[in-house]
Amino acid sequence: MQDESLSRRSFLGLENQHVFITGAAGAIGGEAVREFLDHGCRVTAFDNKPLQLSGIDAERFSRLHLLNGDGADEASIEAGFVKAKERFGAVNILIVNPTQEDSSNSKPIWDLSLDDWNRSHQLGVRTSFLAIKHFLRTVRDYQESSGCEMDSPSIVVTETESTAGLTAGKAGLHYGLLSTVRKEILQLNSEGRINAVACGLGNSDHGKGITPADVARTMAFLASKRAAGHISGQCIQVEGKESHYSTQTSKAISIKDSAPSIPRALAKPKRNKIRVAVSVDLDAVSGWLGTSAHPDNVLADYSTGFFAARVGVPRLLRMLTKLNIADRCTWFIPGHSAESFPEEVKKVVESGCEIGLHGYAHEGAYQLTPEQERDVLVRCMEIAQNLTGKKPVGYRAPLYQLRETTLDLLEEYGFEYDASLTDHDCHPFFAPKRPPLEPIDFSKPAATWMHPVKESPSAPDRRPLVCVPCNYYMEDMTPMQFLPHCENSQGFVDVRVIENLWRDRFLWIRDNEEEPIFPVLMHPDTSGMAHVIGMLQRMLEWLKEWEREGEVEFLQTGEIARWWKEKMLK
Repeated sequence: MQDESLSRRSFLGLENQHVFITGAAGAIGGEAVREFLDHGCRVTAFDNKPLQLSGIDAERFSRLHLLNGDGADEASIEAGFVKAKERFGAVNILIVNPTQEDSSNSKPIWDLSLDDWNRSHQLGVRTSFLAIKHFLRTVRDYQESSGCEMDSPSIVVTETESTAGLTAGKAGLHYGLLSTVRKEILQLNSEGRINAVACGLGNSDHGKGITPADVARTMAFLASKRAAGHISGQCIQVEGKESHYSTQTSKAISIKDSAPSIPRALAKPKRNKIRVAVSVDLDAVSGWLGTSAHPDNVLADYSTGFFAARVGVPRLLRMLTKLNIADRCTWFIPGHSAESFPEEVKKVVESGCEIGLHGYAHEGAYQLTPEQERDVLVRCMEIAQNLTGKKPVGYRAPLYQLRETTLDLLEEYGFEYDASLTDHDCHPFFAPKRPPLEPIDFSKPAATWMHPVKESPSAPDRRPLVCVPCNYYMEDMTPMQFLPHCENSQGFVDVRVIENLWRDRFLWIRDNEEEPIFPVLMHPDTSGMAHVIGMLQRMLEWLKEWEREGEVEFLQTGEIARWWKEKMLK
């Protein structure tokens, strides 16, 4: 079990429990996801439909694992438990919301086919059986591998009238699976329990006034060893005014409509600071002149460069200003963009951001002679100084194409940092001082080229020149911009793929690195597009939620370089 400080403290003692919820996209399933997250659990939400949850803050989202799968397919549910274990470890609690078809509800019985009847009234039992079967197998496997019992594994099954087939579930799951599993789970684990929650949700007199949240709170109660460790094999019926055992031997749980019956979790403690470096490469037309030059480039290609400057830049500025981080970003601007689009670049400078260099015509270092490389750098320094009134201190190589002579020039002209290399992915480092890599000449004997990388004999690095990491996995353009003549271009990747990739990177870095940085690189060509900018805004808003938790700070790239250099050179 992971450190309790990573989550919230639950009144029910549920913190850090791994909860697997089937049917999570339904009304009850969605409320169950929210309820268990509120109690500090790690939640795997399993369904074949997308889960729509609003108001889930960043800390809770870090404990949510969304899985798409078919609960009626055994291979799918088995794979779901494997993926859940890979993400959050062994599953402790299973919440079963049976799947059901509605075809029988829309026809009178004389018009129903046998197949419709089977789908409607057997599918719920099938999905529940498969979920319970494979949950118990994961318990067995955990205990065999660990050599000890899992701490009080618990199953809670939801039973509505439609899954039961009769009012109050009297022909439902708790007279079949419930009674069978109650006995058999004890053979596997001395504290194992299974219970059910029956509800009408407004479809009958006893269901009037019941909400999915009422059902979810009852689920949390039954799942809790602290609150209900003595209860097994029971079906709790949730009614508008109260809940009682379906056997009517007790009326133990009272649920008020006006307020939750179970206190919410307490706020978690703060963790170490993550410094977010939001940067924008304003390539515009220059992107087609240097690294993306090609004899087949046409007017339509250049047109995307005009879009970047005249549409993408204003959109990004409005979005960053709305999020109150416009002055905490760094824009790397090629000299060609600054001279070709002065009005747009003026608005960028007026936002209060940092300005860094990015070549003149987005040329790669390997396209230039050393003399050309010096001339370009000097010219771009002059352009930036005229724009901002101060000498630029940061540099990002176009397409990350820099060489040893580039770093020599940055040292010579007193630059503070470069943002083009990835010796590390979430910590700055001093710029390396290495001889050029020697290509292998395979026409020569192997003994002539089998040797390790050579380090500089004079100094291990170029301190105080700092490298702030950045590469293709931290940017938008490569996966989401179609560049016809670029080998790595894609352009038709769903923005949610990249959003999830970035979130996964952030969450792993947050849990495993001390005082890390998190670079996010945008291009107006790409992030300025209507189908992309909304994702970027969601991502940055999500990071700002971590800022409100005290875990994130947005900084200009130069500020990050100076912070790290001061820390390292004390």
